[in-house]
Amino acid sequence: MKDTLTQRTINRLTQYHTILRDYKKKNIRFITSNQISSFLKIDETQVRKDLKLINCKGKCKVGYDVIELKDTIETVLDYKTVKRAFVIGAGNLGVALSKYSKFSEFGLDIVALFDTDEAKIGTQINSKPVYHLDKLSELIKQTGVNIAILTIPNKVAQSVCDKITSCGIKYIWNFAPTILSVKDGVEIWNENLIASFLKFCAISKIK
Repeated sequence: MKDTLTQRTINRLTQYHTILRDYKKKNIRFITSNQISSFLKIDETQVRKDLKLINCKGKCKVGYDVIELKDTIETVLDYKTVKRAFVIGAGNLGVALSKYSKFSEFGLDIVALFDTDEAKIGTQINSKPVYHLDKLSELIKQTGVNIAILTIPNKVAQSVCDKITSCGIKYIWNFAPTILSVKDGVEIWNENLIASFLKFCAISKIK
């Protein structure tokens, strides 16, 4: 079903999931589409359409069962399938992502990190080994990992992107503040933190 959903729908479902996690922690059993729409400041009709797409039906005057809806979203978005990934770049951001324990709750398993800094090669970060980037092809063959999280400087991002895709990486989560060109068959998601901050400032009209 995930393949039939638009990117915008998937984005909204992930936001619904965050709300549902909070409700579950508070032991709140039901949630209404109106409550969800109020949290996110979107049309309630859109919420109901999204939930209908994933075959979730609410109860009249009660709403949706929080645990049931949360589990359905996790199944639809494939949260429970383990996805193994390499972090390319053992700098501050790469280290922070490797130490973020919440990733495992959503099926992301960071297997190892790669860098070209000899001082970092052979060390471990959160029990994850740091290898030289030249070892990537060998490790891909050994592990079958085809996901890379790029946390490298802008000036080397494209050359490193070319290198890792030639080694067999098929999916890239890019944190480098640049738009990368990839060959056919490779999917990339750009997570530009600087652009997000500037957008936040513009929308919030921060002075």
